[in-house]
Amino acid sequence: MQDLTRGNAAKQILFFTIPLVIGNLFQQLYNFSDTLIVGQTLGVKALAAVGSTGSIMFLVIGFVQGFTAGLSIITAQRFGAQDLPEVKKAWQVH
Repeated sequence: MQDLTRGNAAKQILFFTIPLVIGNLFQQLYNFSDTLIVGQTLGVKALAAVGSTGSIMFLVIGFVQGFTAGLSIITAQRFGAQDLPEVKKAWQVH
């Protein structure tokens, strides 16, 4: 486990955000290619259907990300207290 509370803060934040940025870029690339392929091959109605489901997907993904961010508070508190056995226990599925 890497301790993000020690060392250069800017460097730690940069290395933490790189996978997030890459993931978002791939998501945007997927949406772009989906729109391009559907628009070119299936027509306007299919493109409208793809566009209308984008907001639903954003809602679902946003909810899941928010939920997992909230659950990570428990792990962060235990990690900050240097209680590593409790950190591992927080991620066990019962």
